[in-house]
Amino acid sequence: MSPLNPTTTDFGQFGEPVETFCLITGEDGGEPVSLLPGDGYARVDRLTLPRGTRLGALMADNVPPDAHVLAVCPGRFLDSPTPGELGARKLAVLPAGSTPLSDEHVRTFLRTAATTDIARQAAVAEEFFDLVGDSERLTIVDDAAGTEAEFDHTVGECVWNQQAGVLEPGDQQIFPSGKLSVTAAEITTFEPDARLLGLHGDLTLRGWPIVHRHADPADGPEQQRLFEALSPLVSHPVTLHVTAGSIEGVTPQTPGAAPAAAELDRLLTDDPRYRVIWELGFGINTTTEVVPANCGPNEVYGATAGVVNLGLGITPATRFALAFLCPRSSLLTSDGTAVLGARKAVRRGRMRRVSSASCGCH
Repeated sequence: MSPLNPTTTDFGQFGEPVETFCLITGEDGGEPVSLLPGDGYARVDRLTLPRGTRLGALMADNVPPDAHVLAVCPGRFLDSPTPGELGARKLAVLPAGSTPLSDEHVRTFLRTAATTDIARQAAVAEEFFDLVGDSERLTIVDDAAGTEAEFDHTVGECVWNQQAGVLEPGDQQIFPSGKLSVTAAEITTFEPDARLLGLHGDLTLRGWPIVHRHADPADGPEQQRLFEALSPLVSHPVTLHVTAGSIEGVTPQTPGAAPAAAELDRLLTDDPRYRVIWELGFGINTTTEVVPANCGPNEVYGATAGVVNLGLGITPATRFALAFLCPRSSLLTSDGTAVLGARKAVRRGRMRRVSSASCGCH
């Protein structure tokens, strides 16, 4: 397998090959996606999704009932097919409508998906849910900033989501795969009164922001402005003060964080629905690298041992949906076991060895 020229077999999230792999692309130009059939697939069918046509309708009418389907449609907002439309097909969708994706971004995520170890990802997800399920209280800590928040997931309603591992017939999943999350209600239906009631304390934001918009292209300039206003978070952290899943205040940790903190304050004041931490996410794709841009698929980024991320708002209920990568944070169980994040990435017990020449001069 060459990650520069992936084949259908390289995408392990589909599992065992079937006769037909179907690649669905949009009408809006860009470089065509090149994909060859791998071992086990007889053919790759290529379909174009016409403007005004739903993905599910196209699949129901034109895609074999047991096919594996990959949808890559930059600039298009794709509604999830209904169970009747999807049937026994397996569907993976590159999130390519809510944030700008260049041709190079698309190639990057195709290569990421082709080199993702799906078996390992499934094992990480299984271990995650085992540890979380056995611990009533979880803690999110940022050791560098000294912040800590407690999450009691037994309080109120919580919905756990998995976008990782091997698809089963009738499943649909993001592409590349690699995200786990917990929300206060069903992930696709925003309920303004829903809360992660067991979440209290201080959370540090430091990492790339993601600003999603809905289908109105007129929101594009404001989306870009908001992303740029929040971009200081890459290097300058802020603290969110959280009570019962709601943001009560924002404090910059450094002078350089002040502009991003002020932008967050303005957003929370203008639309209090953004105060709700709608999603606690956990990226577990350790193959992908962060694309340094406003890029939705960055949400699966897992560094070397998983990455915590936060989600505020959900389109179209709110004008934008915000996600924040927090690669310095760690998720711990009640006994201090690192589930994922910075603490889990620390390798303990390894002896330091000097590999320079013994004479001390070169």
